[in-house]
Amino acid sequence: MLQLWYNSEEVAGFHPPVEQALTNALVKCGYDNIAEIVHHPKIPNSTIIPDFAIRLKANQQYIFICEVKRTERDVESQRYQNQTRSYVTDYGMHWASGYHKYYCITNIERLILFADRSGPLTTCVLKGNPRQHTKFNPVNRDASAAVDDLQATFEQIFPLIFNRTNPDWDNNWEPIIDSFHKNYLALKNTLRYPDTVSTELSLYELFRLLAYAYLKEYYTVKRDPNGKFFRGYPAGNVTLDQFVNSLRNNYDKIIQLDFRQIFSNHPNQGQRLFPENLSANYLQYFRDLIQCLTQYSPAAVADNSSPSYVFNLLTSKIYEKLELHSKGKVMSDAELSNLLATLCIDTDDVKVLDPGCGDGALLDAAYDQISLLATTGNHVKTHNQILSQVEGIEIDPFLSQLAAFRLLSKNLIQTNNTTQANVLIGDMFQHPGAGQYDAVLMNPPFLRNDNHVAPITTADKTRMLTAINATGVNNFVLDAKQPNLYYYFTNYSWHYLKNNGKAGLILMTKFLNNEDGEHLKAFILDKVEAIITYPRKYFQEFVVTTAIVILKKGNNSANVSFLRITDENILSSPEMVKGILELGQDTVTGAYKLRSVPRSSLVPAENWTNYLNEEKYDRLLSLPFLNPIKHHFADVSRGGAESAGGSKIIFPELDVNTNQYFGWGAPLSAAQKKADTARSRINFSSLLNVRIGAGIQNNFTRRAYFLTIQDLNLEKALHFPSLTDKNQANGLPVNFQSDFGLIQLYDDGTNEFGLDKWRRIVNNAFNSTFVAKILIPRADRTKHVVYYNPYNQAITLSTNFFYCNDLRNHHQTVNQELQYQFVSAFLLSAFGQVQFELNANNQEGLRKLEGFQIERFKIPDLSIISQAEFSAVATEFRNISIANAAFSGEEGLNTPRRNLDLAIGTVLFSRNNLGFASPADMVDYFELFLADLVEDRRI
Repeated sequence: MLQLWYNSEEVAGFHPPVEQALTNALVKCGYDNIAEIVHHPKIPNSTIIPDFAIRLKANQQYIFICEVKRTERDVESQRYQNQTRSYVTDYGMHWASGYHKYYCITNIERLILFADRSGPLTTCVLKGNPRQHTKFNPVNRDASAAVDDLQATFEQIFPLIFNRTNPDWDNNWEPIIDSFHKNYLALKNTLRYPDTVSTELSLYELFRLLAYAYLKEYYTVKRDPNGKFFRGYPAGNVTLDQFVNSLRNNYDKIIQLDFRQIFSNHPNQGQRLFPENLSANYLQYFRDLIQCLTQYSPAAVADNSSPSYVFNLLTSKIYEKLELHSKGKVMSDAELSNLLATLCIDTDDVKVLDPGCGDGALLDAAYDQISLLATTGNHVKTHNQILSQVEGIEIDPFLSQLAAFRLLSKNLIQTNNTTQANVLIGDMFQHPGAGQYDAVLMNPPFLRNDNHVAPITTADKTRMLTAINATGVNNFVLDAKQPNLYYYFTNYSWHYLKNNGKAGLILMTKFLNNEDGEHLKAFILDKVEAIITYPRKYFQEFVVTTAIVILKKGNNSANVSFLRITDENILSSPEMVKGILELGQDTVTGAYKLRSVPRSSLVPAENWTNYLNEEKYDRLLSLPFLNPIKHHFADVSRGGAESAGGSKIIFPELDVNTNQYFGWGAPLSAAQKKADTARSRINFSSLLNVRIGAGIQNNFTRRAYFLTIQDLNLEKALHFPSLTDKNQANGLPVNFQSDFGLIQLYDDGTNEFGLDKWRRIVNNAFNSTFVAKILIPRADRTKHVVYYNPYNQAITLSTNFFYCNDLRNHHQTVNQELQYQFVSAFLLSAFGQVQFELNANNQEGLRKLEGFQIERFKIPDLSIISQAEFSAVATEFRNISIANAAFSGEEGLNTPRRNLDLAIGTVLFSRNNLGFASPADMVDYFELFLADLVEDRRI
């Protein structure tokens, strides 16, 4: 007896019986003399490795690919199907001439056969698929019968391959889906509603027709008694009233069976099309689709009756056209849905809610997890029992239809008049349910507060905040300056959980390190159990990086698990991820990195992405030849000019008409503001003792990285000759007062401004006027700039910049200016920029630095760098400055900084290669790591 179960290890458990079935079938069909089964075949210059292939012995060319998964759900996953197809594409140059590109994906119980051709994946499915085999025995886990069936299926497939039989593609579904899409567009454009309303109304009605046709033919093919609930379509020549009555009777009849969430009338009676608002203008689109369904649906369902296939066909056709992404709606990936369900559903008696269920992906996964746990425990549950345990809320009626169809079709044969798919059409914020659920699974909509396409309206904010307050849960959204839409959903959803209940959320990774994320982190600090990141292959169409966050309501562990998955194959095994989290101790492998962090040490204001850093980055910063930046600079500080609010004095404005510099008087007092008194303009152009010199106030205009005299003089500043003197009138030396006869403007008699503030303005400006060698803007949106100042010229530096001065512990025989250039270059390189990304605060995409964060930076030990290395790096630094190379926020392998990165990488590699084969490999790794970090905070 072969024992196998769905949580068995894929390679060790599933691969051997599949290989045996392939081998036996090859022998039995008599092809073993000309071909062979190859496990994990490799081809030159490719990292793509499928599970199995058939290869001709004569020329070592391939003729078939077989990919193995563990569950039927995996087999139906379009991502895995596309992955299998990519192997065929990648093996193109090694595919035997004249052989069609057949391939399959199987979990032994189910197999889907494809033949590759141009067009969408769905056009590659062959008739008669999926092939269903005997289920694994839930009592003793016996998979012998399933493997025998799989071998029999291979024995049917192999003659098609070796005889080079033309593929018999499933072509009957394509005209149906095309007709659905065509009539949807025509109907939507006919309606006189806003586009979003027209879209949703059209899809709702046409999906009723499509679902009706599918179910009607499905029960006919299966010869199931449920077929008696279905009638024929309205005749083509009937009147409008007759058409409406006939179709309404059809829907009413099937609702007696169930499917009420799909076939009930649209909830908005005033706008819905059917039945009361269907007009002759709209009728033709209903009739056109019905005509197509009548012609093609019997053969289409007979060829492929898999509900998931129909669902995938439909959604892949329409999702990309719906502009759901602009509203923050992105459907959940099957793998991530499975993972959330596995991590949050521990027993088969749980009650699960997805309060924003979309098309039902998370509910689908919850259904499967409950079924698996029940079957594993040898107490199989019925379709209706499992459906009673999963509930969804969805504000979009069409998406709620899809979710209901998805759940009901998990077992259409067991559907009867007691079946209920609990998918409620409505707004989750109007549906409280305190403490009713053991698990909440949610992929909330991602939408910035200031999104210009679909902004969060004031009315929506008020409605959601009122609902959150009514739950009694701490309303952290109020503390955030620009809360994303998913903040509201996360805050409100917490009240649904029972004590000891779990929540699994898919959130934007950027909350871990942006400014407003501090408030979300504070909210989950006593709730979070695990944060999981993974390769950027999910939600690609939304260009967003996501993380899974697992929360628990009570009895929380002392430590929080931070898991960074680098090998995407781990995600195909949720049980493996669960096992990794249960290790409970820091673990680093080539496939993942786990950090177990004491909850008591987590600080919401800090950057939590540091716990998820790449292992090679951690090793880089731990290298002994990298020193804290203050080891080499006695002064690492922030400019202080204008810190007392005197920017309009310290940094005068140039009047282009008179070529004179003007500043402005003191900030208005409360009395002056009330009287609407204008501030006085002061002409600084004729000053005798206060010089107007170089100043750097902001970074609005980019300078050359290697500063020029022109760069230093882009902005002007007052260079005060001394500190204020409290013993002098107005705190000014005698010769100073002659320049500022209007000093009384700074003492309005109310003590709101006064001499104390004036002294601070002058003194801060005086103390912040010096020769600054390395300049770093405090905030930048697209990337962090680092400037080197080669001139011995004093600059008045504002609070918007940090600087590094007074070199120490450096190389004693190398010119110090060269060493300043080297450090500037290092900070500008990918190796320095990664540190900026991980240490700075993210405020809606704007990076802001504090002094303590810069002090965390590490740079190479200057005392061990050679003259040649200093020169090589400085040369590349000067080159990109001369080229005026503009850096956007988009990083990667082909930026104008590439040669500089290679020069720095060569220096680092020569000291420790960190396991990389070459400096270029090291640079590639850190440039791509930086690209990920930049994208995380840019979106």
